[in-house]
Amino acid sequence: MLRELRVMRFAVIEEVTVPFAPGLNVLTGETGAGKSILIDALLLLLGARAHPDVIRSDSDSATVEAVFDVDPGGEISSVLGEAGHSAEDGQLIVRRELSRGGRSRAFVNDTPATVGLLERLGDRLVEIHGQHEHQLLMEPARPLELLDRFAGAEAGRDDVAALVGRWEAARQELERLRTAERDRAQKEDLYRFQLSEIDGARLTAGEEEDLRLERQRLQHAERLTQGLAEVTRLLYDDTESAMARVARASRMLGELAKLDPALAAAGEPLESAQAHLEEAVEQARRLRDRLVFEPGRLEEIDARLDALTKLKRKYGESVEAILRYREQVAADLERLDRHDELVAEQEAAFASLATEAGRAALVLSAAREKAAGRLEGLIQRELRALGMEKAQFRVVLTREPAVPGGLSAGPDNSRVTPRGLEAAQFLLSTNPGEELKPLSRVISGGELSRTMLGIKVILAAADRVPTLVFDEVDAGIGGRIAEVVGQKLRQTARSRQVLCVTHLAQIAAYADQHVLVTKTVTGKRTRTTVEPLSADARVGELARMLGGERLTETALKHARELYRGARASG
Repeated sequence: MLRELRVMRFAVIEEVTVPFAPGLNVLTGETGAGKSILIDALLLLLGARAHPDVIRSDSDSATVEAVFDVDPGGEISSVLGEAGHSAEDGQLIVRRELSRGGRSRAFVNDTPATVGLLERLGDRLVEIHGQHEHQLLMEPARPLELLDRFAGAEAGRDDVAALVGRWEAARQELERLRTAERDRAQKEDLYRFQLSEIDGARLTAGEEEDLRLERQRLQHAERLTQGLAEVTRLLYDDTESAMARVARASRMLGELAKLDPALAAAGEPLESAQAHLEEAVEQARRLRDRLVFEPGRLEEIDARLDALTKLKRKYGESVEAILRYREQVAADLERLDRHDELVAEQEAAFASLATEAGRAALVLSAAREKAAGRLEGLIQRELRALGMEKAQFRVVLTREPAVPGGLSAGPDNSRVTPRGLEAAQFLLSTNPGEELKPLSRVISGGELSRTMLGIKVILAAADRVPTLVFDEVDAGIGGRIAEVVGQKLRQTARSRQVLCVTHLAQIAAYADQHVLVTKTVTGKRTRTTVEPLSADARVGELARMLGGERLTETALKHARELYRGARASG
């Protein structure tokens, strides 16, 4: 659950800390005080897009931070673990920092995190229902999403979507194989020719580099021979060669060491130098002996290099690349040889996926049909409690016939899509004798709001998200119905934390914690403050909500009765 929200330099808020409690928390205050700004700040922590214009006008940055209590072994911990984070002691701190330059940074328990991680955490921590959310019900895909959530069929829907995706990929691969049949013979001839040409060249890795080195050696054979002979002469053959001079110096030091033993150490490096010189002379002689110029060898190398260049133009930029291409061609040729077998295998896989996807879609349909009847009854009951006594609510599931070549299931060969077999529509009739019609054709905003609220109350019982936020969903209602809404929200808050922004005292009276948001203007600056209210202060705020800024004894009396009645009913 959400334990605390801290907001600094955000919109009109300079700095506030908002504590939240288990159960039903309500936020009240005058219009424009900043209640919905707090919800916007919370949305930012859940991964919403950051805009620099939300930063307070006299600041260069803004910070929003929330503290959540989470189950150390639950789903949140798993998401954190996958991203390399953890929630120590069951506490999660999420922070978002904005700068005037447009940069946004996110932190999870003081460790840098991605906005994508905030979104994944937000989906599991908080669900926000806004005052205009009834408009979402008019989107064609929304009713089916809500029905699947109520039915607990979201995993089944994901399975169907994955199977349909695999079926579509298998269909495309099968089509590719069948199309390849037309140019199979031409490709087979080409691949066999290419293999023959590459294999006939008898290529070896590193061959080109060796040939170019040998060519360079042959081109400069005379200069290399002369140079190595000169090296041998300077090191060994001449009477004044390096070897002779070092030998004489070594002998002289040996004689001198007889007179002074300390000179013996100076002779050791000379002995080592003699050994190195002998090794250098031997290597020079071996290299010179290898420089045997074979008549026609240079022409052979040039011809071979020319052949390699022609092959590289066709098959790759190096001998190694040509050999890799050869392996690819051999594999392609093997597939062509096995073409009929591959087609048969792909047809079998395609048929198996069609059967599997169709079976999964039918299982999903059964879950939806069963849930649709239960959802109708529960929502209709909620609507009656919300003052729509004669309302009729229906969940209508419709199917489309399969298109030629498409995926189908069931005895009626209905079309299977990634969403399954059905589309869903919510129909409403608010008065006796009126036809059931889609919510998009319901004119009354109050009826739409109440319908939305009824749906949310029912779905909340099936929802695993620990915190629900209702942002001014009480539009178009009042009086006794508002009191019923307060009761419904408290009922929902028994199994999870609920935050509600409201202008109605009848709803606020049912709160487990009442938070007042106040805006004051000092000089040219606007400042927003937030404070949890005591019991006495709650009565005063309820009276203000009932009667305006001027607190009359009548308004206070009404507020006390409202507050006591709500306490007694809990």
